[in-house]
Amino acid sequence: MAAYDFVIVGSGGGGGTIAWVLARAGLRVLLLEQGQDFAAQASEHIGAMPSDPPEPPQFNASLHDEYRFRLERPDPKRRPRGNYNTFRTTSATAAEPMRDMGGWTGSVLGGGSMLWGTWSFRALPVDLNLLSHFRALGQEQMLLNWGYSVANWPISYAELEPFYNVTETLFAVCGNRPAFNKAVTVTDWFKTFSARPEFKNYGNWNPSFKFLGPEYPLTPVGHFVSEGIRRSGNHPVILPNALISPGSNAYRTRDRLKETLSGLPASVKKGLWDQDIESLWSERERDACNLCGYCGEYLCWGGRSPKSGTYATTIAELRDIPNAEIRTSSVAYEVLYDSRLRRATGVRYLDIRDPDHPRVETVHAKNVIVSCGAVQSARLLRMSGPREGLGNAYDQLGRNAMFHAFGWGIKGSLRSEFQGLLHSEFGHTGNVTAFDLYFMQDNRPDAPPELREKWCKGGTLGSAAKKNPLEGAFGLAQRSGQAGVPLMEKLGAYTRTAEVRLTGDDLPMPQNRVDLDPTWVDEYGLPVARITRDFGEHEKWAAKVADASLRAILQPYVDSGVILANKDNPKVTGGIVDLIGDHQLGTCRMGDDPETSVVDRYCRVHEIENLFVVDSSVFPTGFGLNPMMTVVANALRVGTWIVQEMP
Repeated sequence: MAAYDFVIVGSGGGGGTIAWVLARAGLRVLLLEQGQDFAAQASEHIGAMPSDPPEPPQFNASLHDEYRFRLERPDPKRRPRGNYNTFRTTSATAAEPMRDMGGWTGSVLGGGSMLWGTWSFRALPVDLNLLSHFRALGQEQMLLNWGYSVANWPISYAELEPFYNVTETLFAVCGNRPAFNKAVTVTDWFKTFSARPEFKNYGNWNPSFKFLGPEYPLTPVGHFVSEGIRRSGNHPVILPNALISPGSNAYRTRDRLKETLSGLPASVKKGLWDQDIESLWSERERDACNLCGYCGEYLCWGGRSPKSGTYATTIAELRDIPNAEIRTSSVAYEVLYDSRLRRATGVRYLDIRDPDHPRVETVHAKNVIVSCGAVQSARLLRMSGPREGLGNAYDQLGRNAMFHAFGWGIKGSLRSEFQGLLHSEFGHTGNVTAFDLYFMQDNRPDAPPELREKWCKGGTLGSAAKKNPLEGAFGLAQRSGQAGVPLMEKLGAYTRTAEVRLTGDDLPMPQNRVDLDPTWVDEYGLPVARITRDFGEHEKWAAKVADASLRAILQPYVDSGVILANKDNPKVTGGIVDLIGDHQLGTCRMGDDPETSVVDRYCRVHEIENLFVVDSSVFPTGFGLNPMMTVVANALRVGTWIVQEMP
């Protein structure tokens, strides 16, 4: 009955990538996406096939309408109509439906890779060995006492490295590799840790693979934040971005991919990457970024896809492969499972092209791959198979959820006479970064004795030039009821506000989890995901340690009078516990031991050899940076292994 070799649920960084790998290897693939093909409705340059039946247009390529495309509730590119999640901070309280888009990434063909900010980081070698690192520091027991379950990845940095090279080629990442490497190795924590013998064995700290284009231009906001970071004694560097470098010639993926593949190890090449380049990739060209700056939260409408994601890369290629099929508006709600054979046999989903009249569809396949984001992947597996869900024999499914400490950072408004100085409309959402707070030693004079000189995990600093002035104004109106002049002043201050974000790492805890809400359902009667999440002692500690360093970044501007200081300006902001819409991690942990993980090193669900998970839910730890490069690289790794070993 199996009509397909693989049915893949979700078209983001994981699903959209592995679908192309498998289809290019000659396997028959079906890709299911719950959202619509909005980008094809907005522009014709990618050449998408028309929908059947035609769907009403949702996006206008000539506008960047913030309310329509960012604030409307429900935002159609974020989540389908009638869908939501519930949230609570502890299992002792009842969960309530979440505000806004909480717990959703992208509900559009291309998934979250359509909406991400293109901040392109590789994991650092220590990130894959975090348990060993804390053990060497003598802090493992302290974290255990606090309720954490920090783990090493079952794979090494060396196993991912060649696939990082391929990922950066497909996504045309631009940047300055020597400068970027130096920004890591000049930090105080790196100098301290590099004297330890185990630290040197974690992996390659100085990749030599060149970025695919020159670094993005330094924007006014980037310059402003960069100077603050530098004067505070830290080391800014321009962020690598998955964008065709502004001002460059058209990017021809085939030519650059050929160069990259020539450097792959022979063991990796066989079965897929040893094909003729003409068979592997098309002659498509992509145009340079025009610096409009509407990357994060928006769809890119630049000519010929300057912003990278699966839609502009692997999905564009997938459309031309005869043994591949894409179905949008397809909401998967069950992975079919044969308990006698202990194998997945397909997927059941709702065809919601006409959402008022959903139609149940069933597809059979020899193998199933789930890639819906950490929240929705856990939900789908929970709704499938035995009563407690597939992959949950040891009650690990949904546990160790991580979302990064979003909202953590500092922002300050310039005095009114400096109106127009920052020009946040120029260029990319984020422009510069720094690694100085990736690990932080507690040297506070008033630090408790048990924490003094101990190391906590921070994250990457980043300048932020948000393109959403209405968001802050709407928030003010909703919180305070203010309108008129206060609202106009809020909008005016927006254009002279500088923000420095710290993408803070939240360490995994079993009690932070995703399961099914026993009460709430979506409009089709399916149980919604219930998210339980709170910051632990480590995150609260790290926030205290980082406070002085964050304040120091804007202090030069306070001293010079550019920022007029008061009790709320500049302001250090803490992590927002229910701000969990983007970097979803954990819930389907990768590991060698079925009693402490959900999938094995090849991302197969333990004891179900033909069911895979390939999104960021398999991450054992969360790093402290954007996970997209690692999601795509891991999907390439798993897809390559399937092609080589599954036969």
